[in-house]
Amino acid sequence: MMMRFARFAAKAVAWLLLPLCLYAGAALALGLLPVNRDFRQADSGIDIYLRADAVHTDLLLPASSGLHDWRALFKLPGIEQAPYLSIGWGDRAFYLETKTWADLRAGNALRALVGLDGTLLHVAAEARPRESADIVRIRVTPDQLRRLVAQIDASLLRDANGLALPVTGAHYAANDGFFEARGHYSMLTTCNEWVRTVLSGAGVRTARWAPLAVALRYQAQQIEDGKR
Repeated sequence: MMMRFARFAAKAVAWLLLPLCLYAGAALALGLLPVNRDFRQADSGIDIYLRADAVHTDLLLPASSGLHDWRALFKLPGIEQAPYLSIGWGDRAFYLETKTWADLRAGNALRALVGLDGTLLHVAAEARPRESADIVRIRVTPDQLRRLVAQIDASLLRDANGLALPVTGAHYAANDGFFEARGHYSMLTTCNEWVRTVLSGAGVRTARWAPLAVALRYQAQQIEDGKR
């Protein structure tokens, strides 16, 4: 009886681990494969940045570039003086209830992974970024920036005046806020995959699929190093 139970338990664990292994394998393989492989940074253009920690990525874009002025869309403290904005996308409940990783709860993480909630854009007014291990500069052309901006615009829900819809009272610090967005977060469509889609649609080199932050950082570093 004990042997039979042990075999059953081993099979159950194997069936549970198999999808996770397949997911991790696909994320690794497709994260290493680039799209827009021929992308090269413009000799003169607009500097955007990818900021990636171990889990999450944000795009950092000029607050006003002459091509687009985010200050007309997002109402944030300090935005008029800020040269850059950081913009990220994610699960609504996870964003609002997980201010730091110490606030992480299994229930919020599981709910986000199965796509049961809506999504938000997290926007913060920031100084010009400094390149580091976690922040990679990408210089784009005006046309590439327009395409990138158009995709972020398409992710937003707007009020009757065309402004982004804020989540009243929700913020991490004095310089940021949350705004209602389209779509649903899931294991397939993560915050990092949203960033990947925006970069890919603008013609910037990135991964073929990037549910994990590491793939975005890797491909951005290949741009910096001038690799194909």
